[in-house]
Amino acid sequence: MMISGTDTKSYLAIDYGRRRVGIAGCSGDVSIAFGITTLAINGLTDLFNQLQPFLDDRSVTNVVLGFPITLGDKPGMLKSEVLAVAEKLQERGYTVHLVDEALSSEKAGRKLRERGKKSQKEDLDRAAAALFLQEYLDGEIPELSTEEIEKLSVNH
Repeated sequence: MMISGTDTKSYLAIDYGRRRVGIAGCSGDVSIAFGITTLAINGLTDLFNQLQPFLDDRSVTNVVLGFPITLGDKPGMLKSEVLAVAEKLQERGYTVHLVDEALSSEKAGRKLRERGKKSQKEDLDRAAAALFLQEYLDGEIPELSTEEIEKLSVNH
C-alpha cells in the first residue's frame, strides 16, 4: 500500500535513541521524506518537550516510529523505551505506525557517503528516520502488527 499526496503531510518519523532522536517529515504535495533535525535528549520527558513543537507545527496525526529488531529477529535493546514512546504518542491522540528499523542507520550512512557527504551521527539519525519514512510511504516496509511485536517480546 503506497501512501501519497495530501495524506503524507501529517506524517512524522522518529528514529529513537537514548541520547539522539532523528526526526523526518514529508511535504503534503509529494510523498518525499526528508530529515528535519536530530534532537539531543535526556529522557522521555525531555524528548516530548522538544518533540511537541514539531508535532504541532506540522499538524501531525501519524507518527512512523522505528522499532528495533536485530538481524536475528529479536527485539533490540531499546524495545521497551520505543514502546513507551509509542504509548505516550497514542495517549496524546496520534496514530503510531511501528516499523522495523533494522539497518536504517547503516543504509542512511551509505546513501550519505554515495552523495559525497561526510556523515556525523546527527546526520545519520535524521537520515535514518527519513529513510524508513520513505520506505513506509512507498509501501516497501509494512507496519508491524501488535501480534508481531508481542511474539518478539515473548519469544526473546
